[in-house]
Amino acid sequence: MDKQIITRKIKNFLIAERGMDMVGVCPASALDAEPEGYRPTDILFCCKSVIVFGRRLLNGAVQAQFRRLEDGMAFAESIYSTYGLELVPNWTMALSTFYLADYLENTFGAATQPMGCGPEQGTLPKNTPLPMFAGPNKDGLIMNIGHAAIAAGLAQPGWNNFPITKQYGPRVQFGCLLTDLELEYDEPDDGPRLCDPEKCHVCSDLCPMHALPDKASGESSTWSIGGKEYQVGKHKVNACTVAALGMRNEFAGIRKRGDLVDSEDPTDEEIADAMKRYEISNCNLDHYPKCYCNRCQIYCPVGNWQATFGDTGLSRQKV
Repeated sequence: MDKQIITRKIKNFLIAERGMDMVGVCPASALDAEPEGYRPTDILFCCKSVIVFGRRLLNGAVQAQFRRLEDGMAFAESIYSTYGLELVPNWTMALSTFYLADYLENTFGAATQPMGCGPEQGTLPKNTPLPMFAGPNKDGLIMNIGHAAIAAGLAQPGWNNFPITKQYGPRVQFGCLLTDLELEYDEPDDGPRLCDPEKCHVCSDLCPMHALPDKASGESSTWSIGGKEYQVGKHKVNACTVAALGMRNEFAGIRKRGDLVDSEDPTDEEIADAMKRYEISNCNLDHYPKCYCNRCQIYCPVGNWQATFGDTGLSRQKV
């Protein structure tokens, strides 16, 4: 069957059958600059194509996080956790990835490798060899799905290290599947940059741990994706982890566990020591209760933020 027809069937399946808001496809070679062991062909040796699909976060789930951060409604964290980042979105993407793999194997005889997906896809303490936000067994995400979304033309890199979409900003959950099918490929988005850190400083201004620098600081990282290079903020992941996991009472929601980290820029050893004293919970997918800071994601103005959240009064934050 013609690769254009197969690609069209795949996209229709994900949008019509699985309720995805966006689908893109890139060649495996677009991610050749990823670290060794994390490239598509390292994971599925016969991989030719990477299928990426995304689903927006519910506006209602996002506004629940506004209530927690802006009004101190600690109980709202459970809404954001369940419907915004962890339970429902995570299982929805995982099941959709499985059903897509099943569809490709049964319909086209393809070899597939469904990829794990999870909340906080780009945030991991440096002292852990694999991301810790990846499901009940913490088996990690072995491929950067955000980079794949950029290579497949679904998003652009944001200064906040999130893939940013035109329609929804960074408020999107992505899933990914590898296959040996040769498909019709989408081009990366070469339009005007959605995130201009020269003009917008929302993510760096709102970060309570200063984990994202201002553009003027000159602190940046380079992402190489699909033969192109992108500059993003140099993300201090250990500092980010302190707020994301509520390692201080000021960031914690319902569960207060004391100030486990004092430093503004903690070392790997400090994070590792804090994790030893961190409580285990059966109420979360990966057993670590999280408070989900996510200010750099939920307050990013890209994706009609003002019309959706500012003008409606769902958020009183000025961005």
